[in-house]
Amino acid sequence: MSTNDLKAGRDDPAKLEDEDANDEEEILEMKRRVAKMEEEAAELREVQQQISEQKEELREDREDVDGRSIFVGNVDYQATPEEIQAHFQSCGSINRVTILLDKFTGHPKGLVSLMSTAH
Repeated sequence: MSTNDLKAGRDDPAKLEDEDANDEEEILEMKRRVAKMEEEAAELREVQQQISEQKEELREDREDVDGRSIFVGNVDYQATPEEIQAHFQSCGSINRVTILLDKFTGHPKGLVSLMSTAH
């Protein structure tokens, strides 16, 4: 027994063994927590990798859509999507025609976005 143990009032060997057992239990519990945190960190790394891959795929998809889209200005305010599609049909198959509208009045702005099915 050390003098520190005697000074601290720990002269009972049974108390020392109980404290050692409690310390060991706390250490084991901490090790379990650390192992659980490491597992969670590994899972998070996997999820981040999957998100990065999905983000790359979305970027490629966006570039593909941008490559198939054109923006046309100075379009007649009375033009319909069918008329615009028929006009640009000679350029290739048109997948979508979007006539941009003023958000306050709901009237056409004279601008159209076209998306073709191929480049």
